[in-house]
Amino acid sequence: MILDNLTTAVYIFQNNKFVYVNKAMQNLTGYTEKELLSINYLELIDFPYREWVKRLTEKVLSQGTDGVPLRPRFVGVRKNGEKVWVENIPRLIKYRGKVAILGNLLDITEEKKMEERIEALCEFYRKLGRAVNLSATIKAFCRRVIEAFKYIIDYDMADILIYDEEKDILRLCIEEGYPEDLKEHTVKEQKLGEKKVAAFCALRRKPVYIKNMKKHPLTGYVVSFCEKYNLNQMYTVPLISKGGLEGVLQVIVRSPKVLSEEDRKLIDIVCEEIAAGISKIKAEQVLRELSQKDYLTGLYNYQRLWKKLEEQKDREKRYKEVYSVIYIDIDNFKSYNDTFGHLEGDKILKKMGELLRSSIRKVDSAYRYGGEEFVILLPYTEKKVARKVAERIKEEVEKNFSFTRITVSMGVTDSRTNEDVIKMADEAMYEAKKEGKDRIKVI
Repeated sequence: MILDNLTTAVYIFQNNKFVYVNKAMQNLTGYTEKELLSINYLELIDFPYREWVKRLTEKVLSQGTDGVPLRPRFVGVRKNGEKVWVENIPRLIKYRGKVAILGNLLDITEEKKMEERIEALCEFYRKLGRAVNLSATIKAFCRRVIEAFKYIIDYDMADILIYDEEKDILRLCIEEGYPEDLKEHTVKEQKLGEKKVAAFCALRRKPVYIKNMKKHPLTGYVVSFCEKYNLNQMYTVPLISKGGLEGVLQVIVRSPKVLSEEDRKLIDIVCEEIAAGISKIKAEQVLRELSQKDYLTGLYNYQRLWKKLEEQKDREKRYKEVYSVIYIDIDNFKSYNDTFGHLEGDKILKKMGELLRSSIRKVDSAYRYGGEEFVILLPYTEKKVARKVAERIKEEVEKNFSFTRITVSMGVTDSRTNEDVIKMADEAMYEAKKEGKDRIKVI
């Protein structure tokens, strides 16, 4: 009676079969007492473990528990085919005058799942640490994070959006698992406050759990894709580090999968570390940018120019891409400094930096070459087109410095003219000065 009322499974094994099983043993296996007393015990064991358990059983019966694992663990198979992790505690006894095994089986499935989760989480953190150390850009970091995320969550789709504080928008950084037609319809930028999941989550700075994507108002704009790809649940979490919003992580699963409370708690935990990683890489990028920029004008410095030129020369050799250079010198700058002082001269240089940045394309780059000299590098551009850019800059200088005697002389050339584009553009600039300053010379 005591054994039948225990909550753990108890059995007696003798003559290669069960001769006693309690109610908990029946509940654990799903078989009736009659079935268990007649079944081959190996049918209760998952195939990869059968031979091992058979050897252990024979060893216990022949020589006792010496040299046998005290609490062997293996995967059992219930009557309905469900697999469960069990821990067996065997003891050699005498039952009705013969040798037998008194066994106690414990269901450790949840414990095993927890061990696997902890192991997976440790692996994720190892990969996250490597991602922070190996990634020079946020995109590279996010790509590694999304790949490592598979260790802890069995997701079907996931993406990370990065927050641009200056423009108050989220920009899509990386997405994984999305079909091509769905990729085309994903929103690449979201303004905080928009009726989109990520924007809504970022604005509230709280996770958003959508139990049914086909019926939720925030996913209504992609409902046809939810139907097509059987998208079921979505969990969106703000990436916050030291109180600052760094971005948003989104995880999606298809039916019949769900995002359990345990899954969501795990995502919440790791998102803090992901946010810290993004924050660190952002800070490193800012420092790298500062080390390559002129403190006064905000333009890239001399060292960055030569590095960029080497890249451009390599692209020209590989892809035959022409590029141009505009060399700019501020006329009468020394005279202006002598007359009004260096502080006023610094204001002119700073204003010139702002003007050059606003006058070029995103693919172009502007540099302070030294003193009052500047260089603009224009990829995919011939010198005829570069001249038009120079003319536009000249017009802007006249407009913005009309209250001074400041003008600019410019030299323009391209890589088809000469491999040493800086030298050629510099010579063209001096030719312009010889002709009377405030001119553009193309070589």
